[in-house]
Amino acid sequence: MLRLLALAIFPILVVSQCQPGDYPFETNCFSFHRVQGSFDETNRICSKTLGGSLVKIINIIENNWIQKLAVDNLDADYDFFWTGGSDQNHVGDWRWTDGSPFNFTRWANGEPLEDRHCSTMQVSTGLWFTSICDLKWQFICQYPQNGGGTVSPFSCPPCPTCSN
Repeated sequence: MLRLLALAIFPILVVSQCQPGDYPFETNCFSFHRVQGSFDETNRICSKTLGGSLVKIINIIENNWIQKLAVDNLDADYDFFWTGGSDQNHVGDWRWTDGSPFNFTRWANGEPLEDRHCSTMQVSTGLWFTSICDLKWQFICQYPQNGGGTVSPFSCPPCPTCSN
């Protein structure tokens, strides 16, 4: 009986499979980066180091949660960060880096602008603004809890004392 109780409790204790310092929300992990880069550079960093992409915001609850954590985890001197939205492939057709269309938006008044093709969020308000894709902003990566975040940018040689 004690073993069954332990097995029943164990899955509750192992809720998050995020990298240390990252934040779980629903089925994803979110990694906040103060370093700045262009839209494409930062999306590549998310892909190569975490197996993810720039953040995809699907509803107001997630938008508000991300904005609150951005206030706590990003540099206040830079009030914007990249999100994973772009209309680079077809002007006016805003899509996330995974190719899915926007089903939720939180554009500021007057946005999106036709001559700026990548999306940012303003840390202080949670509103979305378009930006020139080559500008350098902070960013947030998103990756799946049980499958992402395992790719390391470092490689180590095999252990010399281990037998193969």
